[in-house]
Amino acid sequence: MAVHTPHRLPIVLGVIASLLFIIAAFHQRGGVPNAKKLWRRPSFYEVAAKYGTDKVTAHSYHHMYEKYLPAFRMKRIKMLEIGLGCDMGYGPGASYNLWLEYFPYVDLYFIEYDERCARKWARKTSGATIFTGDQADETFLEEFITDSGGDFDIIIDDGGHTMDQQIKSLEHLWKTVKPGGYYFCEDMQTSYWDSHGGGPTASKANGNQTFVQLVNEMVEDMNSGGGRVQFDGAGDVLGIDCMAEVCGFWKRPEGPDKPVKADKPSKGVRDEFGQ
Repeated sequence: MAVHTPHRLPIVLGVIASLLFIIAAFHQRGGVPNAKKLWRRPSFYEVAAKYGTDKVTAHSYHHMYEKYLPAFRMKRIKMLEIGLGCDMGYGPGASYNLWLEYFPYVDLYFIEYDERCARKWARKTSGATIFTGDQADETFLEEFITDSGGDFDIIIDDGGHTMDQQIKSLEHLWKTVKPGGYYFCEDMQTSYWDSHGGGPTASKANGNQTFVQLVNEMVEDMNSGGGRVQFDGAGDVLGIDCMAEVCGFWKRPEGPDKPVKADKPSKGVRDEFGQ
């Protein structure tokens, strides 16, 4: 004899509805973690603020870096920053910690002028390769390129900020940036400081061009096809983005990127639009 059991579907649906109600109640009270919060990566600003770097405490560079760096974040990249922070009041390491957390797969390099500070810091860290030298020394820069192998995805100049240092670093290191990579120069306000080789009387004609003046020439070259700027690879600058105290330079990616020539409009179209 068959035994008839009650239909279970209404019971099952009732149990599911009750569980969903309980979960929703806990979620509203903070009892259930928000999945988005668990998986969301902290922003550049959040990581930079965590380590106290002046990139966000004294400047607003996060507006620049949040535009371009996220595309590299989960990739294996090679990065150079000029300036370990030895001359900062909070000491070296803020940018070091920032980059290692923000870029988990970064091969990180630094150039630092203060040899004693750099050696001391290098002894207690293993997350970066540190070179010591003057970024205005052209011989040192070429030796660095050879020893490091170049081929950087990202370079950031946060070094001594003098005109000689900023200009020579860009002129020599730009060729080591990979196609599609970026070069950033911070603290460009020093172009207007006499103490750093800038100021109102500085000019190329006087033999003391400022970095801002060089950038203006690069913009003119990009749009006029001129040859005012002659350093190695200058023609591969595809874009320049500037904001307060920092500029970013984008290197032409590999592959075809020339504008496509449109067909000439027919005579009827030319007559209609006065062409």
